[in-house]
Amino acid sequence: MSRVRLSPAQMDDLSQLAYSLGAVGSKTRKKFAALVKEANPERFNRSFPDVSMEEKFEERDRRLAEKEHQATVAALQRKQEDARAELAKRYSDDHIKGIEKRMEALGISDYNAGAILYAHENPGSDPTLTPPKHNQQRSGSTWEFPTMQGADGKDIPFKEFAADPKKYANDTAYRMIDQFRNGLGSGGFGR
Repeated sequence: MSRVRLSPAQMDDLSQLAYSLGAVGSKTRKKFAALVKEANPERFNRSFPDVSMEEKFEERDRRLAEKEHQATVAALQRKQEDARAELAKRYSDDHIKGIEKRMEALGISDYNAGAILYAHENPGSDPTLTPPKHNQQRSGSTWEFPTMQGADGKDIPFKEFAADPKKYANDTAYRMIDQFRNGLGSGGFGR
């Protein structure tokens, strides 16, 4: 770029402008320093050491924040993988894919919440609610529902129990409490 001849008044005006733009504490100092750095890096280092140092600190802080962010992301990924591994102990791959599809649709990342929602929306799909598979030692064994008793203490048919399980559970609880109070249960419960 060719040098331009300026009058003393123009030089004074431009030097005052440059001084005010680059003054310590001014809002424009950093932007002005960036222009000087682009035009003349050597002069930038001499005239703006504070801005240079501030840029170095900002870069260091940015790198530290990035490292911290990466560590947080890695920890969250490990937590997700652990939660998925826990589900894999109870659910098949097809169930887990269904759970993950539901989680994605709802925008959640909690595998346990996803499993609960999936099981609620797909009754009968929760393997934790089904009896375990027969093992070799018990081949041929069958599951039978235990006999329930009504409020009068007499056995009731399963269909009657299934019609209102809460009623019969409450009857059983009250009957057990009465037994404890009458001294038929553990000695610690009698009066």
